[in-house]
Amino acid sequence: MSEQPHSYWDDTRIEELVSRRSKILGPSVWAAARPDAGPVISFAGGLPDIPSLPGEALLRAARTVIDREQKEALEYGGTFGPQPLREAIAERSSGIEGIPVGVDQVMVTSGSAHGIGTVCETLLDPGDIVLTESPNFPGSMRTIRSFGAEQYAVPMDELGLRVDGLEEQLDRAAQAGRRVKFIYCIPTHQNPAGCTLPLDRRERMIELAREHGTLILEDDAYGELWFRENPPPSLFALSGGEQAIKVSSFSKIIATGLRMGWAMGPAPLISRIAALRYDMGSSVFLGRVIAEMIRNGDLERHIVNLRGIYARKLERMEDALRRYCADYCTYQQPQGGFFLWLQLRPDLASHAVQQAAMQRGVIIGQGPQFFADGQATNHLRLAFSYVAMEDIEEGVQRLGEAMAEVGAKSAGK
Repeated sequence: MSEQPHSYWDDTRIEELVSRRSKILGPSVWAAARPDAGPVISFAGGLPDIPSLPGEALLRAARTVIDREQKEALEYGGTFGPQPLREAIAERSSGIEGIPVGVDQVMVTSGSAHGIGTVCETLLDPGDIVLTESPNFPGSMRTIRSFGAEQYAVPMDELGLRVDGLEEQLDRAAQAGRRVKFIYCIPTHQNPAGCTLPLDRRERMIELAREHGTLILEDDAYGELWFRENPPPSLFALSGGEQAIKVSSFSKIIATGLRMGWAMGPAPLISRIAALRYDMGSSVFLGRVIAEMIRNGDLERHIVNLRGIYARKLERMEDALRRYCADYCTYQQPQGGFFLWLQLRPDLASHAVQQAAMQRGVIIGQGPQFFADGQATNHLRLAFSYVAMEDIEEGVQRLGEAMAEVGAKSAGK
């Protein structure tokens, strides 16, 4: 069925009607869900491995919830989120973080993006300053920008956020008589760079945040998906639960379709965030299902399984990159997560490689969209999590052919 023309609601009338925040973002839709146009090998999306989705575990937990607590599971649950899930998260997080985490420090959200949005809504006014490590996840940077905040980019190196750059930006704001509202970062298995910030830099970040009276918004979507060794303590844990709000998600460790996550931070701040919510909280039913998965041990077993799956996918990716792409790019091996961050040779433009790969049925992410300052780079992001194991080598081989084609054209100029 063809779309009907909108004769009355033209662009001018729409612009007159929409909010200031909508004007900042413009008309384009972020991450609209739609199927790929044709048969492709996609290294583009940070999505979980499809065969590993825990349908049976979810079904068992759902049946238990319906049999045992149907009335409570099918009623409203309040703006903080389902109480059983908050309790399960608090207890589980106390073990993971190594510090006591109370229920009053936890708010259940509709995924980590919702958590980040509610933090921004609570803390940001137009013109406020946010420090953002660069490169970073475009969706979060878009959310921050939508509230009219100014984003100052903090550079990264192969280890992650450079704390000397962070100190410079904090001092710059202070000298201008302005306070940084928060520092946004993904310290563990960073998206897109894949790196994990070492302990000494984490400790220095906490010191700087305290000195300048600011907060850290710690995005931890991938923290539990480590391959070889447990990463350093979170910024939330290192600050004793006081200097950071940690936002996490069940999307990467269970399934994206659940749209469930949580925010964890100082109880007074969590309370203020919840006070701004206009809904009656996230899904009570799904919250109780996830709480049951935590209680019966299925979640822990599933995460252990995922670590093995993604470690094997990364191994196959690296093997293929050595064979087909070694002459054209370099990268740092990630300790976990979903991503490889390739740095192309200087003569290879990321846009040209992306286009050449698409012509071969391979989708990848190119570098500039991940930078807070919008700088052009010769980087590519490859997500190894979603692509089928049997397609990895073929996809990387085609990518290598795309790099070779762009390199040959560049040499011929």
